[in-house]
Amino acid sequence: MHYYQFNIGDFSLHTNHLTLEEEAVYRRLLDFYYDTELPIPLETQPVIRRLRLGLYEPTVDVILHEFFVKEADGWHNFRADIEIADYHAKGKTARENGSKGGRPKKNSGSKTQPVILANPDLTQTKPKQELLTNNHKPITTRKPKGFVKPSLDQVCKQFEGKIEDCYSEAYSFYNHYESNGWLVGPNPMSCWRACTNNWIRRSKKDAANKKVSGKQTRGERFAEQGRDYIARIEAASVSDGADVGKAN
Repeated sequence: MHYYQFNIGDFSLHTNHLTLEEEAVYRRLLDFYYDTELPIPLETQPVIRRLRLGLYEPTVDVILHEFFVKEADGWHNFRADIEIADYHAKGKTARENGSKGGRPKKNSGSKTQPVILANPDLTQTKPKQELLTNNHKPITTRKPKGFVKPSLDQVCKQFEGKIEDCYSEAYSFYNHYESNGWLVGPNPMSCWRACTNNWIRRSKKDAANKKVSGKQTRGERFAEQGRDYIARIEAASVSDGADVGKAN
């Protein structure tokens, strides 16, 4: 990725405790992450040399431990992982639409209005108007608004300050519902903010139970599912590339 969205307010909110040196190192590591679309390698020396951070090696270590998670294949930033996976998913959709001749046209749903040739004032008599009582008022029903899925930034702000390790929980929530099409059981989600409140309540309960039993928490389980989701998207992108190569 040679471009990624940068939310100035959100970044400042989470980094206002950093020194100028720490902030600069974090930005360079993020740029490298998005540019390569890969986690920071566990062997950091080549990256430090490439980013000209040799004089700031202790600061690199501080930033990695604060904003990244160490896993078998490198230092992960789950927010970046999600955005990179979405980038590839959108690219896949664009390629599929292109192969079909472009984006599908939206159905405007407009209906042809009947043409009235005569003047109704001349051809029809106006009905007598009567005062409406409460019993005669027309029944009106409000149509529920369509669900709009939240952005990752919105989910993070919803979790912020409400639970320990709030950003990890926010990424887990987003990963889980993004992977299942924003369904709650078999039904489409109607209010994602209410779902975050339920998630936070259950996560707090799981964390309390873990202290007693030592079992994996709900958030940890869904974090694994999120990583599986990202892996599936990447595998699908590789498969599409192979199919295109065979076709050519």
